[in-house]
Amino acid sequence: MKTEWDIIVVGGGPAGIFAALEAAKAGASVLLFERKREMGIPVRCGEAVGKVDFHSYTEVDPRWISTEINTFVMVLPNGKEVKLKSNIYAGYIINRDLFEYDMAARAAAAGACIRMRSNVCDLLKNVSGEICGVRVEKRGTFQEYHARIVIAADGVESRIARQAGIASVLNIRDIEPCVQATLSGVDIPEKALYLYVGTCYAPGGYAWVFPKANRCANVGLGINGKYSKRGRNAESYLQDFLKRFFPEASVQRYVSGGVPVSTNLETLSLKNLLITGDAGHMVNPLNGGGITHAIESGIRAGKAAAGACRKPGEMQSLFDVYEKDIYRRFGKNHESQYRIKELVYQMNDEEYNRIGEEVLKIDLKKRSFLAVFRKVVKEHPGFLADVLRAFTGI
Repeated sequence: MKTEWDIIVVGGGPAGIFAALEAAKAGASVLLFERKREMGIPVRCGEAVGKVDFHSYTEVDPRWISTEINTFVMVLPNGKEVKLKSNIYAGYIINRDLFEYDMAARAAAAGACIRMRSNVCDLLKNVSGEICGVRVEKRGTFQEYHARIVIAADGVESRIARQAGIASVLNIRDIEPCVQATLSGVDIPEKALYLYVGTCYAPGGYAWVFPKANRCANVGLGINGKYSKRGRNAESYLQDFLKRFFPEASVQRYVSGGVPVSTNLETLSLKNLLITGDAGHMVNPLNGGGITHAIESGIRAGKAAAGACRKPGEMQSLFDVYEKDIYRRFGKNHESQYRIKELVYQMNDEEYNRIGEEVLKIDLKKRSFLAVFRKVVKEHPGFLADVLRAFTGI
C-alpha cells in the first residue's frame, strides 16, 4: 500500500468515517486507520439519535433503524412515571453497527482507503516540527505513512491530540463511566424513551431504557464518582437496576466505556491537524449524547481538510473557520449545558419526587420540557437565576 496521502484519518467511529467520506468525495486521497477488528463493533452507545438531524446528514437505510421513538418518559426515584406530551421527541434507536459498517463502505466507494486492526501509535513530525504523518502498528509490524493533513477522530482523551501537545486529558469529574446491557425478552413500549432520574438509580447521571425491535432494549446508566457511594461502581449500580426492573431478561451484550461530560476541547486545530468527534469532547454534557455531534463535526472536518489540500495557502483560515463553526454549533451550548448539569446532579431523590409529583398534576397534553422546568424553578426559585447564569456565562 502506498505511504503518501493527502489526508490520514485516525479512528473509525462516526466522526472519522464521515470525515473520510467527505474528504474522499471532494477528491482528496484519504487513508483511515481503525484499531478494532470490525467496523462498528463493539457498540458502546445507547444508539439514540434525533430523527431530523439524522436524516439531514445522510441518506438513511431502513436497516439501520431498530425502532422509531415518539414518547419521552421520566421515572422518579419513587417509581412513578412522568410521561410528557406526545411527539415531544422524535427519534430513532439505530443499529449502530450496521450504520457504521455501511457508512464505511460508502466512504470506501467514494475513494477512501480503510485499514482495520491498525493502531496509530505515534505522530510523525518533520525537521520543522510540523506533523507529517503517523506511525502504525499492525500485528507487530510498524509502518510509517505520510500525509499533508491528519484528522484525529480517536475518541475521548485522544492520543493524537496529546502527542500534538494539546491538553485533552479530562478531569475525573468530567468523564462518566457508563455500562450498558442489551437485553432480550423484555416487554416495554416500543416507541418510548425511558430515563430514570435520581441517586438511587445513577448518582451524578441517569439510567436509560431504550427499546429495540423484537422485544430487545439497551439498558444502561452512567454515574459520576463525585456523587456515587464509596465502593460502588457503574457495574454494581447496573446490576441492581437489572435485578429490580428486568430480573428475567436475557443479556445479549455488555459494553462499557467512558463518556466525556465536559465542555468542548478548546483547541480543535493545530497547523495541519484537525480534531473531531469525541476526541474534541463534542458530547452533550447534560445527556451524554454524541452520535449526531460526531457526524456533523466529521463532515465539517473532512470538508475543511479537503479544502486545505486544494488550497494549502488557505489552510489556517479554513481550519479557523472549522473551529468557529464547531463552537457556534455545539461549543457555546455545551458550556451552558455543562453548568446546568452541575446544578441538576446536585438534586436529591426527595427533590426529584416532589418536582415529579407537581408535573403529574399537569394535564398530559400540556406536559412539556418547559412545564418541567417551571416546576423545578418553583421548587428551587434560585434555580432560574443559576440557569440564566449558565446560559449567559455570567
